[in-house]
Amino acid sequence: MRLSVRLMVAAASLLLVIPVHAQLIHDVVNTEVALGPVSVQQNGKQTVWTRTAEAGTAPFTGVAVELGSHAESIHADVRFSNGMEMEWGEWLPAHVTSNPSGGTFLAGYHQPEEISAAYFQIRVSSPDGAEVTIREAGVFDNRTDPDRVLPDGLVALRGKSEGHIIPPPLITRADWGAAPFQGGSPSPLSNGSYNYMTFHHTAGWSATSLAEGIAAVKSIQDFHQNGRGWSDIGYQFLIDRGGRLYQGRPFLDGSTSLEEVPALALGAHVGGANTANIGISMLGCYHPPEGPNCTEMITPEALQTYITLFAFLSERYGVSPSFIRGHRDFSTTACPGDNNYNLLPEIKVDVAELLQTGNEPIGAATITATSDESGVVTVAWDILQNDGVVTVMVERVTSTGTSIVFTGGPDAGSYADASLVAGEQVSYRIYGVSSDGRQQRLASVETSVGRPGTYILSQPFPNPAVDRTTFRYFVPTDGFVRIAIHDATGRMVTRVEDRFVDGGTWDSASIDVSGLSSGTYFYRMIVDGFSGVVFDESRVLIVQ
Repeated sequence: MRLSVRLMVAAASLLLVIPVHAQLIHDVVNTEVALGPVSVQQNGKQTVWTRTAEAGTAPFTGVAVELGSHAESIHADVRFSNGMEMEWGEWLPAHVTSNPSGGTFLAGYHQPEEISAAYFQIRVSSPDGAEVTIREAGVFDNRTDPDRVLPDGLVALRGKSEGHIIPPPLITRADWGAAPFQGGSPSPLSNGSYNYMTFHHTAGWSATSLAEGIAAVKSIQDFHQNGRGWSDIGYQFLIDRGGRLYQGRPFLDGSTSLEEVPALALGAHVGGANTANIGISMLGCYHPPEGPNCTEMITPEALQTYITLFAFLSERYGVSPSFIRGHRDFSTTACPGDNNYNLLPEIKVDVAELLQTGNEPIGAATITATSDESGVVTVAWDILQNDGVVTVMVERVTSTGTSIVFTGGPDAGSYADASLVAGEQVSYRIYGVSSDGRQQRLASVETSVGRPGTYILSQPFPNPAVDRTTFRYFVPTDGFVRIAIHDATGRMVTRVEDRFVDGGTWDSASIDVSGLSSGTYFYRMIVDGFSGVVFDESRVLIVQ
């Protein structure tokens, strides 16, 4: 922010600008401000800390200040000055909210009309005499994010009653003991030119357990209502680090679960862009530039809840995954923190994929994979429950890639996989496909192909053969391999393999036998090593 030259000269001896690294105030201020040096006074047995801030030129109706202390409680006041002579108005009580995690408080003051001031001061004291640090401060304008008035020309955003995404379980306002909505009735969330879902973090108030989550959400609501001046908690939803989902704003139709596709209320989480914007906030602090207290990474449980919730809201309320945003996309803030914001491209992909597959089960299955001495893996599956599966697909995943090895009806089945390398790890996944194109993984299994310690010539498959048959063999050391088919008299009728192979791998060779007369033949494999013939074996092949 910039002061006029006159005010800058007047303030030069008063304000020592220090870097601003706000945490808890990120999501509740429009603009962060610089604080001057601390002034400490002793009033009898009570210590009072005071700092002065440049209010700047942007209109504002309130201030928020982050405080640090291990006190049980803190008292805070603010006052304002509108002139270069630093003539101060009266001290006004600020609302103070404690962070249940300990060590941090937020103080807020707001009024309906604009505050005309070049500076403001914050003074704090602790009844028990504990030391207090005035950390960071910012200003906000409640007129930029009204949350009780529905703009003209917009209609309520209605959700679809049918869909394939099962939402996460919801901890309702009644469950966590929410205070009532203030100032009348909530306004409905409305359609806009674009419908958004916005990712936030609370920049603190971290919680992993249910008890911690409830305490944090209640504390956030307290500050949003009484310190920030909103009618209720600003977000529609919140998620703790254990993956639990909490209802923020009230539902307008009395719904008690997301399965009922509730009528959502207008939020107050993105100044000037709350219409048609659903806000979901992650409890905790995820922006490492703020320092060691803001380095959390989203947990797998919380991320899964985010993806599932985003997909449900996208499907039911018509918000495209491409319109998932971070708070910083709308205003100058670090929210939702670098550690979360960097995940948004991947989250959008995951949400879009979940919309295709759905998480409403279409069936259940088991799958097994066993490897025999010849290196052939037999995959077998059974459909335990069919709630709409019309096609089954089996996918093979190895270090060299992914491929579909079987597609068929929704029945029990098996597949013999003879294309693998000795010692190779392989996964098989069975997918069910519904009539409307949804594809879900029903089961998976992982195995490895054995690495024999000797020469092996397996039975060709198929045998008996009609058109083509495949020979599979293993050589433990490098050698020259010759495989040929002979008739009953011992005459060679066709050569199958004649090449040098590397040891330690399974190999195979396929040949067309449709030109051979029906009857009994013999196939013979000879392996020449460095010291001569090291393997010589013959077996029977039937041609039909």
